[in-house]
Amino acid sequence: MWFKNFKGDNLKKIELASSVILILIILIGALGIYQMHAKPITPIEPFESSISIPWRLLVAVYVFFVVSTTGLCIVASLGEVFGFSKLEPIVKEGLLMALVTILVGLLTIGLEIEQVTRGYYAMIGHVNPKSVMFWMIMFYVLYVVFLVIEMWFYFYDDFLRQKESKGLKGWIARILTIPKATETKDFARVIGFVTVFTAIVAHSNLGALFAVNYLPFWHGPLLPIYFILSAIVSGAALTVIGAYLTDRIRGMRIEEKRYEAIQMLRVILGFSIVVTIFFTVWKFIIKAYPNSTFLSREAVEVYLTGDFAFNFWVMEVFIGLLIPLALLAIPRTGRKVEGVFLASLLTIIGIFFLRIDLVMGGLAIKLISGITFPSLVFHPFEVMATAGFIALSILLYYIGYKLLPMEVEE
Repeated sequence: MWFKNFKGDNLKKIELASSVILILIILIGALGIYQMHAKPITPIEPFESSISIPWRLLVAVYVFFVVSTTGLCIVASLGEVFGFSKLEPIVKEGLLMALVTILVGLLTIGLEIEQVTRGYYAMIGHVNPKSVMFWMIMFYVLYVVFLVIEMWFYFYDDFLRQKESKGLKGWIARILTIPKATETKDFARVIGFVTVFTAIVAHSNLGALFAVNYLPFWHGPLLPIYFILSAIVSGAALTVIGAYLTDRIRGMRIEEKRYEAIQMLRVILGFSIVVTIFFTVWKFIIKAYPNSTFLSREAVEVYLTGDFAFNFWVMEVFIGLLIPLALLAIPRTGRKVEGVFLASLLTIIGIFFLRIDLVMGGLAIKLISGITFPSLVFHPFEVMATAGFIALSILLYYIGYKLLPMEVEE
């Protein structure tokens, strides 16, 4: 098989080359962030004051990452906390990706703020308990704390085995096992329940942040529920992608328990896609119904026939929902790991465009500035930063996979 060629020296060369490429992309992204906050070298500034779009690409990227972390946490908790034993072989990957995505997501929104130095106002300087955004921030901070504690308990026994390793891996394991702990998996389950509960609360607050807005495409009580549903789609798809790629690069066949875990994720992903399709259909029908308000109908026309039509019909519906559902439903492809991987990859592509459409398309009717919505356009610095954040998440996952006892057998 082709993946046997990845073993030994070839694998090290591929890892080195991939790491260099990722670092270069991250540096390009850092340059984009720097230019956003310094005097731009382009005539167009990357903030609302120039082109009148309050929430732009990096907000959508933030939503993508934090939705993903919630979904990854939910999927991992099914195997760790709620007794779905078939998912246990992929819990480690899920927890690691959940930590990476929430850290990169918070970094994204932190650097998106035009005045980064005022970011602490939301938590310390100007606390507003009546603000949905305040509670979203508080619960995400708690979520990070609980997630780190959960991972420490869950990995503790494996750290004990890794202590004898040489180099940085052994040093990290020895440091993290200085505090003594017993019955760590039981504690991990308890903390895991608190973690997933906190993640869902934080994520539903993010949905509420959009839902309480006056803009017609966002406004409504079901948007927080939809955010949680889409999180499950993202979490299942990303877990498949992470498990598949790491096993292939290691030259390992995905079989037995790992194969059963992938098939379980196939069921979760397929079911959540079906529910998402129905939710999307009814959302658009209700808002476009003749008795709905004019602004509601105009809001969905942006997606059906307007500037976001290609994103919606091609990237969201066709690539992100229908093709993956077909791949998962057809036994010939759905029972193969490669078929589930391809379906997951297409789903994530669709989800990424969904976040862009949700954030930027929702602003199309009435902007805070009151100026008519311009054509869909992304600032070059935003695109550079987005590529950098995606590369950073991949690199952090790679580093975490190398340093943590991911491959230690139970």
